[in-house]
Amino acid sequence: MTVAKNEAGNLLPMTVMDGVTVNVLPNSEHEFLMSMKDVAVGYGTSEYAIRQTKIRNDRELIEGKHFVTAVTYCHNAPHNKILWTKRGIVRLGFFIKSERAKLFRDWVEELVIKVDEQRSLFENVPTIAKRIKRKRNINRLDRDRLIRLLALVSRVEDNDLRIAITNELTGGLSYGNI
Repeated sequence: MTVAKNEAGNLLPMTVMDGVTVNVLPNSEHEFLMSMKDVAVGYGTSEYAIRQTKIRNDRELIEGKHFVTAVTYCHNAPHNKILWTKRGIVRLGFFIKSERAKLFRDWVEELVIKVDEQRSLFENVPTIAKRIKRKRNINRLDRDRLIRLLALVSRVEDNDLRIAITNELTGGLSYGNI
């Protein structure tokens, strides 16, 4: 996949922790992208280490999903640049193990959560949201409902059936003959 350089217009500098700032490029398809350099700064490693991680894990890091290739023209010659997607930055975190990487994963996690919280998960499915919010009382067996059911059971003339139903409702607790 090819993306135009600076597609959203501006790079957004974001502070990961004291002394560590990365640039995030807003993107309509992947929400945001980060350059190889910024990802390396965030994880506290080199661009070479990120490239090697990408090569070693080429079956798990998929172009178009975890990273995209941006084509820019320098001196009339195309230059390919890897930009990491939100998913790719998170996936890289599975492979890079260091104290700084842990802090960067925490920051990325918070960033992802904040982006996701800004949009409604149920905006296109209002019926599901209503179903989730609705309380289902029909299967609830509280004290009052149990008493009403036992009162109805007391009308059953067959003694063995009455005892069996009572035991089923009360979980085997004995209340004598009802």
